[in-house]
Amino acid sequence: DVTRRLAGLDTLSLSPGQILEKYSGDPRGAGIRRDILLDLQQAAVIRAVHSRRQLYEVMVDFWNNHFNVGFNKKFDYLLKPEDDRVAIRPHAMGSFRELLGASARSPAVLQSLDNDTNTRGKINENYGRELLELHTVGADNGYTQQDVSEAARAFTGWSIVTLREDAASAGTFVYRPRAHDDGAKTVMGLKIPANGGQKDGDALLDFLAAHPNTARHISLKLCRRFVSDSPSDAVVEIGASAFKSSKGDIKATLGAILHSPEFKASFGLKIKRPLEFVASSLRAIGAETSGEPRIQQALGAMGQPLFMWQPPNGFPDAAGAYLGASAFLARWNFALDLASGAFKETRFNLESLVGKADPITTLEQRLYGS
Repeated sequence: DVTRRLAGLDTLSLSPGQILEKYSGDPRGAGIRRDILLDLQQAAVIRAVHSRRQLYEVMVDFWNNHFNVGFNKKFDYLLKPEDDRVAIRPHAMGSFRELLGASARSPAVLQSLDNDTNTRGKINENYGRELLELHTVGADNGYTQQDVSEAARAFTGWSIVTLREDAASAGTFVYRPRAHDDGAKTVMGLKIPANGGQKDGDALLDFLAAHPNTARHISLKLCRRFVSDSPSDAVVEIGASAFKSSKGDIKATLGAILHSPEFKASFGLKIKRPLEFVASSLRAIGAETSGEPRIQQALGAMGQPLFMWQPPNGFPDAAGAYLGASAFLARWNFALDLASGAFKETRFNLESLVGKADPITTLEQRLYGS
């Protein structure tokens, strides 16, 4: 059913080269970028509303933020669809190490964090820094500026095929041996011998994925997502222990958190982010939606224009980011527009919601469960 609903969003399944071919000679310029962005945005809403794999879709959204790629830098509009399809979605409930490796080889990530220009003798530290600060061990958590520089050296030569090199495979991952710094490296105590080539980066990923600080950092973010904006040390330790004992199994880590007493006591502690608010509203009334442009505008007004967060840290996961006066007013406006039928590609049957019983009682039960 979801596959059928996504069928018209054709750029979701295209490689960067195929997207280039599809829009070759298109005179609209920036209009191409809007087409591709809107396909991604509509797909996210369609999946959030209509997929039966709800926890999986929440985790896809979680990892898209964890490994955030802002949509307005260089050629991310060509590369993000494949990042979502190949790097994030297949690994969202699998092994963190496999997910980390897929992200490290994702052209969208490499380009967004400038690793496509990270070469021997001309080190660019952006990916090395965010790998440590955001993707694995966490900010100020056991590493130094020297470790950032050494990490960047490990990923020299990890790059992207350019259009000038090969139009058909443009935007795909490539390792350039001549651009790699083959000297010995040391990152957070890990000694990487000289002349390791591409294995330098993989050795560092292995080390970071298994690091105890990574376990705690990932657990903290998951607890912040599922339990509260300020989760207790106890529940964070539950998740971190599961991460370590399962060797980074995402399902096992998440399962430990969701079976914790803290999760069971967490009802009402989290404010819904805009995407959750929209999706839960549409699901509650049994709506059919295309994730239409007007819904995307509403999400932007509420503070979450999908795939448009520019810093590499992803959309905030705390209430304060979404409860300003204008953002909260936008929630009321969305609810009013939904109730009045203002969204032309979003339909629901009001009579079937109410039935023949008392409408207030029926709606209370349907919308609030009591």
